[in-house]
Amino acid sequence: MTAVHQSTLYTPFAPSHLQLACNGIYLALPFAKSAGIWSMQSLSSKPLVLEAHKKKLSCLCFGHQHNPTLVCSAAEDYIIVWNVEQARSTYDLGEQIRGQIIGQCLGPAQHCSFSYDDDLVAVCVNCEVLVLDSKLERLDTTLEGHVAPVTSAEFSPHLPSTLVSVSEDRTFKIWDITEGCVIYQSCIISASPFLSLVMNQTSEGFAVGSADGQVRIYDTTEGNGYRCLHHLDVAKMLHTQGDARELDKNNRAAAGPRTISSHPAWKRLRDPQPDEDERPEDADFASEAGEAILGLHFTTRVSAASRDSSSDVTRTKPPSLLPDDSLIEELLDESPMLIIGTPGALLQVNAHSFELASFLDFQDPIPSGADQHYMTLSGSYAFAQATNSDNQTWCIIGSVFENAVDVIQLKAPPSVPGSALPVEFNSLSLETSKDKSGASPGDDGDTKQLTVISSVPLSEKSLLRSEMIDKPKDTSTKTKQGGKVGVKKPSRSSPGVQDQALTFKSKVKSSGYTEAPRAKLFSPKTNVGKASSAKRQKGASAGAASRSATKQYPVDAKPPTTSKTKIDVGNQSIPINCISFSGDGQNLACALANKSAQLFKMSLTGKGTSFIGHNAAVNTVHWSHNGQWLLTASNDKTACIWSTSASDPVLALSHTDHSTGGDPERQRPADKGNGVFAKEIKAARFYYVDRLLLLTSGSTLYLYKYVVDTSVDDIKRYQCNSRYKLIKSFQLEQAQQITALSAVNEFHSYIVMCAGSDKSLEFLDMNVGRSIRTVPDAHTRPVHCICQNEGSAYVSHPPTAYDLFITAAVADCVKLWDLRTNRCVKRFEGHMNRAHHCGVAISPCAKYIATGSEDKSAYIFDIRAGTYIHKLSSHTDVVSDVSFHPLYPELVTATLDGKIRLYSDR
Repeated sequence: MTAVHQSTLYTPFAPSHLQLACNGIYLALPFAKSAGIWSMQSLSSKPLVLEAHKKKLSCLCFGHQHNPTLVCSAAEDYIIVWNVEQARSTYDLGEQIRGQIIGQCLGPAQHCSFSYDDDLVAVCVNCEVLVLDSKLERLDTTLEGHVAPVTSAEFSPHLPSTLVSVSEDRTFKIWDITEGCVIYQSCIISASPFLSLVMNQTSEGFAVGSADGQVRIYDTTEGNGYRCLHHLDVAKMLHTQGDARELDKNNRAAAGPRTISSHPAWKRLRDPQPDEDERPEDADFASEAGEAILGLHFTTRVSAASRDSSSDVTRTKPPSLLPDDSLIEELLDESPMLIIGTPGALLQVNAHSFELASFLDFQDPIPSGADQHYMTLSGSYAFAQATNSDNQTWCIIGSVFENAVDVIQLKAPPSVPGSALPVEFNSLSLETSKDKSGASPGDDGDTKQLTVISSVPLSEKSLLRSEMIDKPKDTSTKTKQGGKVGVKKPSRSSPGVQDQALTFKSKVKSSGYTEAPRAKLFSPKTNVGKASSAKRQKGASAGAASRSATKQYPVDAKPPTTSKTKIDVGNQSIPINCISFSGDGQNLACALANKSAQLFKMSLTGKGTSFIGHNAAVNTVHWSHNGQWLLTASNDKTACIWSTSASDPVLALSHTDHSTGGDPERQRPADKGNGVFAKEIKAARFYYVDRLLLLTSGSTLYLYKYVVDTSVDDIKRYQCNSRYKLIKSFQLEQAQQITALSAVNEFHSYIVMCAGSDKSLEFLDMNVGRSIRTVPDAHTRPVHCICQNEGSAYVSHPPTAYDLFITAAVADCVKLWDLRTNRCVKRFEGHMNRAHHCGVAISPCAKYIATGSEDKSAYIFDIRAGTYIHKLSSHTDVVSDVSFHPLYPELVTATLDGKIRLYSDR
């Protein structure tokens, strides 16, 4: 946000705590018993003076329509509505300007506002709200119920008959003028009185500011209970900015000239203490300025998708691509801002993510033409969107101690389409890290723009080119001769060494099965040939390919809210830590706290298959791309790969460097450096389309190559022929533990995402083999879940859609991020997550987000609205994880008491 001082207008008295007015075209200021109207295009001209009151004006407001433009002036004697264009014509003719009196002797007015059709005027008088007709002197409705003076009242732009009022009694009430009733009245919310109120024109909601520096955003959507969407601590933001300002000041002072002295310590001249009169202003001034929320304003911005809706490119697109494109452009487009005015600063907060975007301190000079203008403490605010531009906002600031009003123009960068967003977004919480070698993120094939689907080819020395080749089996027989190991060559007479029977004899006595039976009782059909494993695998892959080609996920489906099936994973209450669908949606895997994992066939009918082999709770489960292997990570410091058709793991990862073979106790001396994992394995994933493995243990991320051998030797059943080897390990410098891991396995991607215990997000590019970006303080607590928008094999999205991912943290919200700009796109709140690690998931259509909650419910959010649309509250314990079906609009939820529920859209 760029602030430019346009003009300073002088008034007969200090306009503090008075309602100023601006609609983007005109500006209205109180002149004792009259009102002055300026045109925003010529602020240096003389104003149009409207005279009719006999007492001092306290409130001014403009109507929402521009033809004609109405302005209301309120005082203790009269409430008058003026037609600005008619008044200008009357003044040019030299006649007396007259307005329409709509109220007389109603009392001192604190606030007034027009309805969005300009038919009604709401005036706050003492503890009541008077609704007047704007065309004649008629009292329409009196709203009473507050026990303290009403400070503000506004009509809803979405429901014309709805009005919201806030009061110094620390409550708000929602009224229906047409029905003549109270829709909702809140309890006492804050310890400080409510001072300001603004309605959100882009979504159904409003924001309330209080005297203690708190802003609360409420949802007015029907059926949502008028809940609080977010609580914004502006006072904390002011203190944080003040501390940063003081730290920067100290750093600049430390960078000044130094004095190096050879005198002893007692003889060195100490820095003289500055006098009280010469001491510079510091954070004490900021505390004296106050933290009260005096003004609020939601900006409205025309999206790039709306501007391009009539272009030739949009008209030539296939209809099937329009919904996805419009969804992604709507998400990635520049979000509206919430401008907050305090006595000593202006703040601009993202209205979707509620993160601080810019900060304007009145102690800093503001550009004013060729000069610099210094602001004083403000006592009143008025905001208006510029009519000629969607990225400019007028800010009218009334001084506390001076008889002046400052006109500030706030300019935001123009919104651009999502595909043209810049690489580095100017955010206050963004840092771009460099590796220890000092290379920048653009070296060694790294892209200028960080995306999940990379446009850069694989480098020659890339870690992703690593591959473990399966060794050919040696059919020769080794013998021991004279203490040396030799190879016994087959003789010419025999064709070669042949496999012997388990009895180690060349002949086996017949048991008599070749003889004819004494009586033919039953003759089963035993000559039915079974298809080989290769044929079965080929048939299965062909069937999966045909299903993938013929079936598609319904992108226009409704969210799954109808309960279909409920099962228990065990006879006792077993906490479920994680659930995951296979790529074809035929199997569901569960990670349990009883040291096992279970597999269920869809649609959750029958008992599951147990995978037992861990010695501690299983943390995560992850399916391979082909759906044949299941990867589990456990607190016993091991990870295992399982086959869906076997009960024993085909590969166990227990050592950091490489596999140890069948007997871990009999290691070679060279393997002594191959120690076990020092800490629990919290996450494990297949990566790069099943070619590699990712594991996290402590603060280290391990990248492995592996090979799975399912052949079994009947003699050496204990020996595992599967192997793995470490490619590279990555250490998070600041974090003590990696708390979450995510990487795409459905297609080739270079990006791996990690969350650390230091509340940061770190992005690694495996093509160059290093960390390329770090986002500090992504949440108020460490992130425990990262979910990328991978879609599924049955739905396709534009390439930009795969750059979206969501994160969740305890005692915080769910955030939607854009990888390219490294900024939070939206914020989702309403669920309860105070202690447990509740999972999140994105639907394959990328329209819905599901999350677990501690109030025994699961919540489904609309990814475009930012608020939950359904609450699934039929659970009996904390919902620990959720997962969407890749083919059908279905949702599976898991709870800590070991129950799984299936929800469908119908």
